[in-house]
Amino acid sequence: MAEEIVDKNIYLVNAPAGSGKTTAIKSMIFKHLVEYPKDNILCITYTNRAAEELGKDMDNKKVYFSTIHSFLHNFLKIYFSHEQILNLYFETYGAEIMKRITNENGDEKITRSNERYIEKNGELSFNYIKENLKSIYYNESQFNFLYYGGLSHDDLITFSKLVFDKFPVIRRRLTKKYQLIFIDEYQDSSANVLKLFYEAVHATSTELYFLGDKMQQIYRNYDGSFEDKLLTLNQSIKLTTNYRSVPAVIDILNNLYNNNSYKQEPAEKNLNVVADHLPRILLCDDVSEKLKFEKQNYPNALLLFLLNQKRFDSIGAGDLYRKYNKMERYSHIQQYSAVDVLINDSQDNPDSLVKLLFLVNQIAQDYGTKSLGNIVQLFKRNSKIFNDTVFTVKKHEDKRRLDNLLLKVADVYNNSQMEYSIKSVLNTLLETALVRPDYIGSIIDDEEYSLVLEVNIAEFRLLAEYLKTPNVSTQHGVKGESHDTVFFIAEDSNSKPLVHMYKFFNMWSNMEVSLNEFESFYYEYVEWIKDTTSYLGFKLSEINSELHKKHREYLTSRINQLLKHFENNEYFKNLCESDHKAYVDNPLVKTAKMCFKESQVYGSLSAYRLFYVGCSRARRNLSIFINKSKIENFSSQLVKKFCEIGFEVME
Repeated sequence: MAEEIVDKNIYLVNAPAGSGKTTAIKSMIFKHLVEYPKDNILCITYTNRAAEELGKDMDNKKVYFSTIHSFLHNFLKIYFSHEQILNLYFETYGAEIMKRITNENGDEKITRSNERYIEKNGELSFNYIKENLKSIYYNESQFNFLYYGGLSHDDLITFSKLVFDKFPVIRRRLTKKYQLIFIDEYQDSSANVLKLFYEAVHATSTELYFLGDKMQQIYRNYDGSFEDKLLTLNQSIKLTTNYRSVPAVIDILNNLYNNNSYKQEPAEKNLNVVADHLPRILLCDDVSEKLKFEKQNYPNALLLFLLNQKRFDSIGAGDLYRKYNKMERYSHIQQYSAVDVLINDSQDNPDSLVKLLFLVNQIAQDYGTKSLGNIVQLFKRNSKIFNDTVFTVKKHEDKRRLDNLLLKVADVYNNSQMEYSIKSVLNTLLETALVRPDYIGSIIDDEEYSLVLEVNIAEFRLLAEYLKTPNVSTQHGVKGESHDTVFFIAEDSNSKPLVHMYKFFNMWSNMEVSLNEFESFYYEYVEWIKDTTSYLGFKLSEINSELHKKHREYLTSRINQLLKHFENNEYFKNLCESDHKAYVDNPLVKTAKMCFKESQVYGSLSAYRLFYVGCSRARRNLSIFINKSKIENFSSQLVKKFCEIGFEVME
């Protein structure tokens, strides 16, 4: 039975690949402005690049386009120096601040940070910080600068939610100021963002639109805790036309989605477009050799790899990727991967170092063309990073001084004769004082960057150059792009990105799969894991003989409950049941470690989404490269499945 629509002014708009979401948003904005010219409109996008795309050709001061971080900072900064907000800050982060001050574990990075604070301020204590902290701010990096009130990407959102919850007057200001709000790519937003806007708009006259496509979720920001509310939203607006792909590709996408509610129809302009071939499955003894052969016929095809080392090696940035990929903060359990930060040349990049290097790359390019004005504007746009006392130009003497400083930076960055490292560039930036010392200090003092800083800066130059015209990508890195011809290489990965493509193929060949059902099972299974871990006080991956002996009775009972609960669930049977039954049959530490693993489900769920996203990039020609040896045990069932959904299978 369908859920009752409780919030008729809050819309959930499913926007599948190629459905003209950007055009639809612009159309709704224009229509609203015609009817209500005095209203203010807010459009939250996932990246600055998306905000710029939406804002193109829309010069109206009543419409505000922004990323969530920029919006929250700009909206709340007038409150960030208020006593009540500062008190909330210290209530929230006080324990963490004290832990850093005492530094009982003797962390060298924290020791250096503390020494810098004392050197600058003469004293370091909780009371001193509290007395001298006059305002909170967004520091535009993945780190908190807690002594100075600097909130990281994640904590800006977390703290903003606390502010909205504790001070309803601030929440009411949002809907008084904006009468129409769009949240673009809602599926990649954290549940806190969705809840923040939902709770502000609920029971008001403001209209709120969540737009996106859960099949195109590529980040793990969202935890499923907003699902119940999504079911109560107004879903009367449908985007059902695919303006990108030919009918044969759209048939594939509809069959993969396997949900008539999201079925797409081809645009009239594409009805008579002739592709070179039907969507193909190429069963390969050697994928690399087959790829080389096919590239001869389609030299401009977009290659979608899963594994990134090959990609970065091919462009000359292999060592840079290797070093970043070893960093704990970009491991498979974290929000961002090494690829996410290395290919993001926008202001939204969550990595402090890469963000800075992309800015240096732009500075070096502009300096080469003597575009000093562009450089000064870049400095102003990034005033949290660059030192305004250095780049301010008021007279000719200032211009000459700045030119000399920029020359030093450009010489080190562009020098192909000397093998300068990334650290050499940072040292030059420190020497010239162009960048704020706290910003660079947080990078240099961070041990996780130690290996990265030794990488030759030439590798970053090659990466930046490659990103101007990429023709090789990964299945995570192409959301929103489209190409006439797409080659999708089916691969597995047990790191980040976590993708079990062939395990998904095996499951999919034996059962009907749809996103809503798959996600529902995943979120429910994750709750079982959380509850179990909470009771035990540790993850099963950390269990040893002593802990197993102590908790064996509970584990046996818990796993039997789980087997009973999901006994009729096909997703559980295919992905998890055998591991749990193995423990019941033979309750050892080894078999216990295989139970309650989120990766067992998420790996296949992410594969399902990526397979759809990869296929959706093709305008005309689509080829999937499959390793024959990996499907030996279920080859006939999988071939039958591929044929059923519209592929032509070839060897």
